[in-house]
Amino acid sequence: MKRFAILVGLILIVLAAAAMFFVPAAYLRTPASDAQTVRVDVPENATADTVASLLVQKKVIGSTLGYRIYTLIDPAAGHPKAGPYDLKPGMNYRRIARTLALGPAREEITVRVIEGWTTRDIQKALQALGVDVRPSDFLAERFADDYPFLKGLSKDATLEGYLFPDTYRVYKDQLPDALFRKQLDAFALQTSGFEGVATSSGRTLRDVVTLASILEKEVVNDADRPTVAGIFTHRLEEGMRLQSDAVLMYVLQPGSKIADEVRTNESPYNTYLYKGLPPGPISNPGKASLDAALHPAKTDYLYFLTDDSGKTYFAKTLEEHVANQHKAFGP
Repeated sequence: MKRFAILVGLILIVLAAAAMFFVPAAYLRTPASDAQTVRVDVPENATADTVASLLVQKKVIGSTLGYRIYTLIDPAAGHPKAGPYDLKPGMNYRRIARTLALGPAREEITVRVIEGWTTRDIQKALQALGVDVRPSDFLAERFADDYPFLKGLSKDATLEGYLFPDTYRVYKDQLPDALFRKQLDAFALQTSGFEGVATSSGRTLRDVVTLASILEKEVVNDADRPTVAGIFTHRLEEGMRLQSDAVLMYVLQPGSKIADEVRTNESPYNTYLYKGLPPGPISNPGKASLDAALHPAKTDYLYFLTDDSGKTYFAKTLEEHVANQHKAFGP
């Protein structure tokens, strides 16, 4: 009997000693103030044993045994989610287990898309944020099932014109598609009812978006956009060429000069050579340009130009237009 009591006492002492080490490690311990974060990558379908081994390898914890025992107590510890985690040596088991059960932190970034940006500009902006974006990511057919205004476009048509400019918050791991979808949602909202109005004037929504994309590149002041939209519409009605530098520049190589390309470039985007609107939008227009393209002002003007300060000059005849060029830029 005496031996049994001694044995029980020894067991209780061992358990008490174990508890003295386990309880702080499981619930109370916190990292040192100068502890550096450690990246721990939890694989898919990782078990608690796998996680314990990873934590020891990265020196977040000192022993696999204690964490394995803790997983028997806390059910959440048995369901770690795959992904990268930034942990600190000295974290207690409970905090580690709950962090892994919630899943990795997701980085949310701000992306600002400016009126008049092209898909190439958006691609560069995303690449600068460390996001891999390919030209094929911009193909309209990838999103056509969810956005009716993209249906019926040619197989090689891109999202140019439909990526509404604004500032967006997006999870980085969902880029680029999450950004594109937010922009397409915004476009749908901002152009609600446009198709009906366009059809009533003998145009398509794509005609309106294409004209708006040109306005965005050609005109600085929102107040002038309806008049310029009216000029372009007037020229189309008269069978005149649009003769837009901005449209031709859309397909030119960097460093090309408009003067050298006007007569020789056979691209359908050369509106000095071909009549009508170009094959598609040349930028992603904002609301002012979209509204102006939908509701062009009635005007007798056939010509316009913008000086270096952003002032727009209008003319009814070629002679007046030449005179405006002298006013704007000197003899």
